Amino acid sequence: MKKLFLLALLLTTSYGVAAQGVYIPIPYYGNDPFTFCTLGWPPDCWAPIDPALGTFTITDPECYNPTSSALYVAICPAAFTGAAVMPKVDSRKRPVAIG
Repeated sequence: MKKLFLLALLLTTSYGVAAQGVYIPIPYYGNDPFTFCTLGWPPDCWAPIDPALGTFTITDPECYNPTSSALYVAICPAAFTGAAVMPKVDSRKRPVAIG
């Protein structure tokens, strides 16, 4: 009975950890995901396009290092959850009829 209880406790604990995701440290910008996802890592010759989607562009194919861009693709969409599905707001003012 005691083993069954420990097994149930282990299964519920491991499910909670899996549901929360995995923490991945960022070795750039002092582990700051906002700065990393906004600026990318220029020494590896790539630049971010949309952090919420994890898209980026290679600025120089000869010096491109895929290590930091793979980290960008893994971290940034999770760091900006919900940003990709938010509607774009039209910031232009609409004309008002006076009359």
